[in-house]
Amino acid sequence: MLRQRPFRLLFATMAVLFLFPLIAFTSVKIMDDSGEKRPDILTIDIPSSPDHKDMPAVKFKHDMHTQAVEGQCAKCHEKKEEVTLFKFKRTEDVPGRNLMDLYHDNCIACHEEIKKTDQATGPMEAECRACHNADFNLGSSWKKLNFDRSLHFRHESAKEIPSTVQSEETNCNACHHNYNEKTKAIFYQKGDEGACVYCHKETAKDGIRSDRNAAHDSCVACHLKLTEKKIQTGPVDCKGCHEQAGQEKIKVVKEVPRIPRNQPDAALLTGWTILGSDTAENKKMVAQYMDPVAFDHKSHEERTQTCKACHHETLKKCDSCHTDKGDEKGGYIKLAQAMHSADKPQSCLGCHNELKKAKDCAGCHFQMSDKAFKENACASCHNVDAKTQPMDLLADKKASANLAQAVRQNQATPYAKVDLDKIPETISIKTIADEYKPSQFPHRMVVKAIFERAGKNSMAKAFHGNELTLCMGCHHNSPATLTPPKCASCHGKTPDLDTGKPGLKGAYHGQCITCHQKMEVKSVVPTDCIKCHELKAS
Repeated sequence: MLRQRPFRLLFATMAVLFLFPLIAFTSVKIMDDSGEKRPDILTIDIPSSPDHKDMPAVKFKHDMHTQAVEGQCAKCHEKKEEVTLFKFKRTEDVPGRNLMDLYHDNCIACHEEIKKTDQATGPMEAECRACHNADFNLGSSWKKLNFDRSLHFRHESAKEIPSTVQSEETNCNACHHNYNEKTKAIFYQKGDEGACVYCHKETAKDGIRSDRNAAHDSCVACHLKLTEKKIQTGPVDCKGCHEQAGQEKIKVVKEVPRIPRNQPDAALLTGWTILGSDTAENKKMVAQYMDPVAFDHKSHEERTQTCKACHHETLKKCDSCHTDKGDEKGGYIKLAQAMHSADKPQSCLGCHNELKKAKDCAGCHFQMSDKAFKENACASCHNVDAKTQPMDLLADKKASANLAQAVRQNQATPYAKVDLDKIPETISIKTIADEYKPSQFPHRMVVKAIFERAGKNSMAKAFHGNELTLCMGCHHNSPATLTPPKCASCHGKTPDLDTGKPGLKGAYHGQCITCHQKMEVKSVVPTDCIKCHELKAS
């Protein structure tokens, strides 16, 4: 009898597969999405096995299920104090094993209920691999929603979002709050509003919800509450906020009033400490440091979509974390490092470098060495002569802000123009004249186009000061002059292997083709050789 068992088992298995072939392939059939990308994929992972032999995590299509229940969020989510909670079928956390049973019992029960109506539905009991599929072929098109100045203003001015405090005219307290460590309760502090991510980080920590959970618990719950009252509001599905097409439908307010946060119009930025007295020792100390920067705070607000663009951890002054010598609060990153880090978007230099990648700037800046700006680069920002100012004035917050504003206004000189008649109209380039006709470079037309592009860019106008400096984009090692030396004065017929300097033909092609690529010039594509180099008649 014992010898017959393996054969009986094999026969039984073959019979099951023969009579019910779909059982073995249910998960493959259901989960084969052919690489589809969605914005609503949630990962349900409940580690519950002490021997770490858990099933693969479930990739859950949230919007698909929302549509299946016809938008009735109560099918899966319960309410607490009239607010929808985004925990599945519960208001509080439960142990792993109990949570697993909660999902299994409710999900399968819902699928069975839908199946009774002869509609397509999800997996049933014993079809574990249909959900727990390690080879899940579904990509994510999820895109982070940027809560920018426009969205902030629309919420701030929305009558549908009332203030939670009768004495407050604004509704800032409806969203913004602080946390009292002693009472373990949240409270609103006027004038201390900050970005959500300052407290709610990417992952939950020390009992503070993640920014994702905090946003859903507040934003989506609010949208649902308004929807139930038949009030037009924002999206309640994933794709409405986290899909490219959904974000493009969001109304954008072009003229957004300034956010009232007691911020200055201008400020002095400096890393050294002001002692507040005109002693010889203090003046000597000032002389050893860089001059302060007269920073136009207001204009930078207008050109950024969110305060987090600069104030990445808190809305406090930069030097409250990044000190002259470095502090633990700022990760021991000194103020000078924070301001001049070339690859950090919150840094002044990093932000400016990123802006130089725009097509109107990249044609020149992509190839230009930073050394071309070294001579006058510091003075363009460090523009307050502290040596001539009273120490008490520099130490006073209001007085120093007024000084910064005055310096900015005095330096707001008109953008100097160049007389185009002084620019050669055409230049004949004969570098490869032995094979092609000389290339007739429309010099004045190109210069005019560059001037026009830069003239529309406020940062370019501020740092260039006048159109003449734009000539250095091509004449990169020449002073700003209307009579720069010819390219051949630096670039020989062959490359200079010692310095890495290209030959004349390589310099022309590298400069012109790269400029066309980076500035997205459509009239002359970089690969159209005949457009510039007409063949000689044979």
